[in-house]
This record gives sequence, structure tokens and C-alpha cells, in this order.
Amino acid sequence: MSKSTQLVTACYVAAFVGAHHPKRVNTDGIAHMVDTHPSRVRRIVSRLVKAGILSSSRGSSGGVTLAREPSTITLADIYDAVQTQGVLSLGLHDPYEGWADHCFVHPTIEKLCDDLEAKMRADLANIRLTDVYRPWDGSKLQRDNLAAQV
Repeated sequence: MSKSTQLVTACYVAAFVGAHHPKRVNTDGIAHMVDTHPSRVRRIVSRLVKAGILSSSRGSSGGVTLAREPSTITLADIYDAVQTQGVLSLGLHDPYEGWADHCFVHPTIEKLCDDLEAKMRADLANIRLTDVYRPWDGSKLQRDNLAAQV
């Protein structure tokens, strides 16, 4: 079974933008820092913009910023913006529909997945974006880049 990295990547994108708040960052820079393809970042950014988490502007001075204060954004907000299916989406085909009154595997596993999903969503709602990054210190970055060049 392949694992989706959509939620994790979206959290990295939002954290990177949040760490630079209120400055604008471009999607190529985000892609470089989160080590993923720029087109994937743009798709994720698009979903985060539609959800009101990020704001974007076009043009030479364009880029991405947070659409609201980072302390009001939770990981559940990000989850809702990018997850197209539950994290625990399993192929729960029930091959034994003909004897459902004797076999309870499918409903048992389905309930377990639903319970785990609800627990995870509740936990994500308690984690603020500000809990997952430290603000970017531009002067430190500039010093580090200068030191690396010497």
C-alpha cells in the first residue's frame, strides 16, 4: 500500500510560510526548502489558498503569505484543505456480504478506522501552526550564507 505524503508536505509548506510571516515567499523557494517538485508545491498551495490558510499574489513581487494569524491555523485546518480521503483509507471491500449476519470483520475494521480518524482529527485540532516552526531569522541566514561562501 502506498503512503500519501500530502498532509505532511502541506504542513511543511504552511510551516515554511509561517516561519517567514509576514514576508512573501515564492513557490520555487518553498519547493527547494521542503525538497519536493515545484508543481506539487503549487498544487498544495492552491488548496491551502482555497481553504483560506494562505494568500497568494502573482507578478514579480508576488508570492505566498499566511491569510490569517498563524496562531489561528491548526493542523486540522491543513488536513481538511488537502486530504481527499481519510489518512486510514483502507480498501475495505467486504467479500462476505452474503453472510453478514455471521461475519463481523468488515464492520469491526471500519469502526476502528473511523475511531482512529476521529481521534487523529481531534489531536490535529489541538496543534497550532505556531507549534511546528520557529520564526525565520533572516539575519542569521544571511550570516550563515556568507560564512558558507568563505
